[in-house]
Amino acid sequence: MHTSLRKLKRAVAVGGSGALLVSAGALALTAQPAFAAATGGSGADLPYSEVQAESSATNGSAIGPSYTAGQLADEASNRKAVTLQGSGKYVTFTTPVATNSIDFRYSIPDTGDGSVYTAPLSLYVNGTKQPDVTLTNAYSWYYGSYPFTNSPGSNPHHFYDEAHRLFDTTYPAGTTFTLQVDAGDSASSYTIDYADFEQVAAAKAQPSGSVSVTDKGADPTGAADSTAAFNAAIAAAGSGGTVWIPAGTFKVPGHIMVNNVTVAGAGMWRSTVTGAAPGFYGNSAPSASTGVHLQDFAIFGDVQERNDSAQVNGIGGAMSNSTVSNVWIDHLKVGAWMDGPMDKLTFSGMRIRDTTADGINFHGGVTNSTVTNSDIRNTGDDGIATWADSSLGADANDTISDNTVSTQILANGIAIYGGHDNTVSGNLVVDTGLAQGGGIHVGQRFTSTPVGTTNITNNTLLRDGGLDPNWQFGVGALWFDGSQGAIAGPINVSNALIQQSPYEAVQWVEGTISGVSLDNVTISGAGTFALQEQTGGAAKFSNVTATGVGASAPVYNCEGNNFTVTDGGGNSGIDGTPYCGPWPTPAS
Repeated sequence: MHTSLRKLKRAVAVGGSGALLVSAGALALTAQPAFAAATGGSGADLPYSEVQAESSATNGSAIGPSYTAGQLADEASNRKAVTLQGSGKYVTFTTPVATNSIDFRYSIPDTGDGSVYTAPLSLYVNGTKQPDVTLTNAYSWYYGSYPFTNSPGSNPHHFYDEAHRLFDTTYPAGTTFTLQVDAGDSASSYTIDYADFEQVAAAKAQPSGSVSVTDKGADPTGAADSTAAFNAAIAAAGSGGTVWIPAGTFKVPGHIMVNNVTVAGAGMWRSTVTGAAPGFYGNSAPSASTGVHLQDFAIFGDVQERNDSAQVNGIGGAMSNSTVSNVWIDHLKVGAWMDGPMDKLTFSGMRIRDTTADGINFHGGVTNSTVTNSDIRNTGDDGIATWADSSLGADANDTISDNTVSTQILANGIAIYGGHDNTVSGNLVVDTGLAQGGGIHVGQRFTSTPVGTTNITNNTLLRDGGLDPNWQFGVGALWFDGSQGAIAGPINVSNALIQQSPYEAVQWVEGTISGVSLDNVTISGAGTFALQEQTGGAAKFSNVTATGVGASAPVYNCEGNNFTVTDGGGNSGIDGTPYCGPWPTPAS
């Protein structure tokens, strides 16, 4: 994805009212009286409570924290987990809420040749044995260089998968759920990251006037292929009608085409569409489908590789004036890859996990569209991206708001590639950018249209960014890249809380980047620098504070690339002589 980049050197020159002239790479912004720290964003309103394995009762081995690629802890939430190796090893979660479900994130070792296997793990509730949970390596363990392979070799990554179970009983808060290695549990080890506990609602009732797929012959056991039944129900519902997916599991190996129809299920835990690569697709642009509404069901695939030419995504095609809400997508290449042009598409309440590529990608000419209140984690590429591919047109007036995005294995939590008048607000981005990325990114890259006005407001970035193996320096939690053209923006960053960055907190890299303003940005902990400026261009800093910076100076810059910084006042912890030299080892 990234190409090698030599260490850039630059000089900073600032002038004019409210600015400070800095020569020979020196940067000394004026400290001002203290101001209210940024509060950032809280992300999605999630229906479950999460309990970390390392914070639970266990006789297993705690691992982490680690920020080193290729280690299990590096890909874990909070960069920590627990490994159970040997009979009798356990981790016991205590649910803080009433629950009738469990979902837990795990890793079991790969085989020597990458072949797929399953292994049981014992589950106890309040000490009472339950049916074993079956785990697999089928959707984890990738190797080599992009787009990666399943054959064991160099660069092992994407270690984790998830398993879930819905119980017939509601257990009160304080109930214990124990994952334990018993004599018949055959994996050589089990690494457990966390468990989620949720009170799943009863199955929804069939909407009046809808056409049930079972009335057209769909098999709710998942044994028979139900594709023909789904298509027959869509035809029977007619234009503007509603298709009903009752509780059950329905085998649909490929695409279902949708246009001017509602497809509704009994709930994402209740109605499941499964198969090799099931997906609901709109018509191809420019004849985008309209009036599509997909809601309250799950799409679980069986995609075990990354093949960028394959259309094996949960949602696809083009859909205008449409909505996708409360849909759980797992084990596909991309959760939703939308090829524009299209207009007014909204994703809300999504649960996208364990993909080999992106979570949601607005690919070219997607306008006035939204991703909101969604939970996207363990994706193989960007969690949420707008890619204004110049061959399709600018993504414009799109909003990415109030999402929780975490553990992206490659690239970024949220990325804006070109386009204009787009907004990223209220998001919580955690443990992302494990390779070649960071938390939130704006880039003139991948033949995108020019980066125009971009507003990045009220976001929290926690432990985002990693070491880029090509560059051999870190990627920022918040970063900007002008590799394919000068960026003029403006890019307005406000009320950002950036915490515990493994490397730099904010980064400018490649090309010329102007028009970035940081206003009310709190940096709390950075492994190297608060600000890493490796380009020409300009920026304005107002009310930026940095504490807990690991490098000997809070700012990196070197002579050679004129970068104009305007001091808007209220800054703290980013003054003094910048660092220019070999890349430091991040502070632990």
